[in-house]
Amino acid sequence: MEKILLVDDVATNLKCVSKSLKDKYHFITAKSGEEALKLIKEEKPDLILLDICMPDMDGYEVLKRIKAEKDGADVPVVFLTGESDIESEVKGRELGAVDFIRKPFMPSALIDSIQKVLGQNR
Repeated sequence: MEKILLVDDVATNLKCVSKSLKDKYHFITAKSGEEALKLIKEEKPDLILLDICMPDMDGYEVLKRIKAEKDGADVPVVFLTGESDIESEVKGRELGAVDFIRKPFMPSALIDSIQKVLGQNR
């Protein structure tokens, strides 16, 4: 079963996404960018779902650091965020995000995106 790291500082978001994915994927959660960076080294996830708006370190900075580390450079990152402007999506893709899903999300759309990304990386 593929392992997904979910990074979001809002507990409700973590619960909502976890509930949507629990039967299909093994997931681990992080409530901050620093925690995510640590878990990437320890857990070696197959995919990262990353929020943009977080205190201390935003998702863009987390993505930059992930791509700079050998443990995370090849792990696909999907932004799962409340940001709705096109500039946020463009910036995320320029930094290496493979998809951009807006909150609130449809669980089926999230699962479809995950399946596409994981299918491309096999």
